Amino acid sequence: MWKIFLAFATHRFLLIAVALFTINAKISPQYAGRAIRPMQPRAVLINELIKRISDGAEVKAVRALSQHSFSQVFQLTQDPFLWLARLISFLLPNQEIWVVILLSNLFLLLFLWELDILAGRMALPEVASGAGILAVLWITSYELSWGSNLSLSCYLVTLMFRCAIDNQWLLTGASLALFAFTDRMAFGFVPVLLFLFWHFNRFDPASEVLKKGFLMFVPVIVVVVIRWRYYQDIWLLVQSSALSNVIGAIKQGTLADWPLSQANLGQTLSIVVFLLGAIGALIVNSSLILRFLPLLILLGVLSFSSYNQLASRLLIAGICFEGITSTVSGVFIRLIQLALIILSCYEVVSLFQ
Repeated sequence: MWKIFLAFATHRFLLIAVALFTINAKISPQYAGRAIRPMQPRAVLINELIKRISDGAEVKAVRALSQHSFSQVFQLTQDPFLWLARLISFLLPNQEIWVVILLSNLFLLLFLWELDILAGRMALPEVASGAGILAVLWITSYELSWGSNLSLSCYLVTLMFRCAIDNQWLLTGASLALFAFTDRMAFGFVPVLLFLFWHFNRFDPASEVLKKGFLMFVPVIVVVVIRWRYYQDIWLLVQSSALSNVIGAIKQGTLADWPLSQANLGQTLSIVVFLLGAIGALIVNSSLILRFLPLLILLGVLSFSSYNQLASRLLIAGICFEGITSTVSGVFIRLIQLALIILSCYEVVSLFQ
């Protein structure tokens, strides 16, 4: 796990440096012809960086919620990330951006922790660490550090399946219920969890099965009842999802058309990378359940995400990286890591230009 933390700290330091240099180049246009431009004062650069991050949806939401009492927050939003952010903002008034950054990184580190544990159930510790490092280096992973509730989603899904494999159904149900508050994707994971529940409990006494089933599914049922309107149009979401679009493109023979357009090329390549990881896990892992789990999680993400969201939301299926590190040799892993570092730096330059 220490390798993942080291990669996280190093990569984020690099991205912040790239962002500051990009900001410096933007506010010094008179030196556009020079390779190295005079640096602005550090306070100016950091202020511009913070200003850009503060434009995020989560920071704006917490800032708006700070105008209301905590009891009203539950009526205004159903996002557990924002609930916790509003609670912490009582201790740090007028510091919404730092609250969001703090929570984003906290849940990101918890996600990486659970990802390492889950991958460790599938492969050797070295392979598990490699999967976590690829998640840290993923092109859009900076979003999880700079203020995004997606880090909570990644954590909850990974925790959910890790607990299911470990036969910890209370934590599985609690994770699924919290995820169901904010994302209808939770509904797509229910069949997988049902199969895992049956697999691990099929030989237990009926009373024990009922007890575990109650602990797991009652919290989810309560959430769905509370948020019934949110789930009423779930089929429309599935019909417009990335998976539905890809299947439609295959049927119409246009798979080589719009998925490879400039607007969709990044999402298409992202799908290919994660799909190769899921296929690698399907081939390499020993247990039948562990073989199919990355692929099923990936299908859940594709079934409940629009095509233009995929570059970021695919990290929810970060366990697919275990399939890559299990099947690719050390030299090629280093090349993949280097490519991801270069691409993530380019992504940050594009963001702050």
